[in-house]
Amino acid sequence: MKALLILFFLFPIINPFHKTDSWLLVKEQDGIKMYNRPSRNSKFNDIKIETDFVGTLLQMEAILANVEKYTEWAYATKASVMIKKISATEFIYYSVIDVPWPANDRDYYAHCKITLDSNAHILKVISASIKNYMPEKKNIVRIPLSTGSWNITATANKKIHIEYVLELDPGGSVPAWLLNLFSTKGPMETFENLKQKMKQMNK
Repeated sequence: MKALLILFFLFPIINPFHKTDSWLLVKEQDGIKMYNRPSRNSKFNDIKIETDFVGTLLQMEAILANVEKYTEWAYATKASVMIKKISATEFIYYSVIDVPWPANDRDYYAHCKITLDSNAHILKVISASIKNYMPEKKNIVRIPLSTGSWNITATANKKIHIEYVLELDPGGSVPAWLLNLFSTKGPMETFENLKQKMKQMNK
């Protein structure tokens, strides 16, 4: 996602897909719906994206496991590096988010776990930031909270439904224009990029 997004651990995780009437639709574009709601753990609203893509669960798993390629689709992500590979489906990575001047760039270390249930045709991914994994870097604000939860279901031959929930605190001073990047522009552009990537893979 060119830069968000994207992005995520070791915090107690409340199931973001619980039944609730509090989600509010705030934007719909090109088949991508974005909602928000008050967060239980952050002063910033939680974000939910719902959309359908052409493609397969295995293709999405490959994209989400390829950390070095996050810069191609995650909004404003200018660096993404694998730090520790625990297994083929569990790892720790580091990302830097490009934030326009005069605000400082953001970064985070995150733990990601991928679970594919082939029988149920469901792919689940939890990516959560680890605030104190390594010392903070000069002139970069460490994101104190970022938990991204993916719930992806195969609905037909080469068609998947995605429900993504992000709980985020970008840290530092957050003027209105910066909040908009994280809460509206970033998520929408990330999923637009993903949608195009999946289309290219399924021509």
